[in-house]
Amino acid sequence: FVTAKYSKIPPEDAHEIASTLVSFGRQHQVDPKFTAALIARESGFNRRAISSSGAKGLGQIKDMNYPNLNISDPFDIRQNVSGTTQYIKSLLTLWKDRSEKVSLSLASYFKGPVAVSRNQGVLDDQARAYVSDILVIYEQLLTMK
Repeated sequence: FVTAKYSKIPPEDAHEIASTLVSFGRQHQVDPKFTAALIARESGFNRRAISSSGAKGLGQIKDMNYPNLNISDPFDIRQNVSGTTQYIKSLLTLWKDRSEKVSLSLASYFKGPVAVSRNQGVLDDQARAYVSDILVIYEQLLTMK
């Protein structure tokens, strides 16, 4: 999937990303394809990506989150995939009692859990589009052989 859809990603990075997604997915009980869809939307699998807000790496993690996610180098594939997987798992746990927990978790990844809570789980157009983008990618991953 990575090299087919994101041809600029070096094959060795794609292989490491895929194996790391599987490893941390098992460890944190998160479908690696779900995390892959999130990373695809966040960085297009570019391990060196930096957003306009300063978020870095595959999962576009902000500096303030590094200590809690054990990240010292956001451009390190293993550290970033581990942090991304841990963070989305924590958000899925946060919203576990809500029927729309997947959408709320993704919106929280994008906007922050405080912002999503403040709006009582009502997503604005930007958050809805973000969630939709990821779910479309996830569906593509699920249907791949």
